[in-house]
Amino acid sequence: MRTHRTAGGPPALGLLAATLALLLSAAACTGDDPDPRDPSSTWSPTGTMDPPSPTATELTEPTEPVLPDAAKQASEDGARAFITYYWDLINYAQATGDVKALKAASARTCDVCSGLVNDLRDLYRSGGHLEGGVNVVEITDIGTLTTDNSAAFGFRLELDISHDPQTIVRSDGSQEDRTAGTNRFTAYILWVDNVAWRTDALDLH
Repeated sequence: MRTHRTAGGPPALGLLAATLALLLSAAACTGDDPDPRDPSSTWSPTGTMDPPSPTATELTEPTEPVLPDAAKQASEDGARAFITYYWDLINYAQATGDVKALKAASARTCDVCSGLVNDLRDLYRSGGHLEGGVNVVEITDIGTLTTDNSAAFGFRLELDISHDPQTIVRSDGSQEDRTAGTNRFTAYILWVDNVAWRTDALDLH
């Protein structure tokens, strides 16, 4: 039996919203001739009925975000570009269940990051998925990290993450709805090996 419930509070980070393409199926036709009342039917020279061509919307699938050039710079602008890219990776992982790029951009020591990766991977592997709830990033504050290691370079970023309504669909058909809203995070990112940014910690307030 399908169950359904609604949660009004902020969603768990491990199950942030995702987008899912709608699969459209055409109704089966019988008989030798197309139904003249069906505007989607077309008659070919061979006398067979051709199904309507798929639209651009139907063919659109999520594509993995590309790291922008701005996010390749060891600077405040680079840090801003990277954290926006990082949330693009979260949106992509939520929409597809593909967490490889998200995992690569996260430190092993980031518990929230690891939890998100594991939850999304397990949900999709079990046959579940996420619908709706794309995240949008607003950086409200940024500061340079102070560490004991003079070689370490990084930033602390205060973030407001707005998300659309989402539905968590589990493999047994049960669903959990979560309302739109805004969550506040603190992100800590480091410039690693003088090569690239990495998210070392995420704190949900």
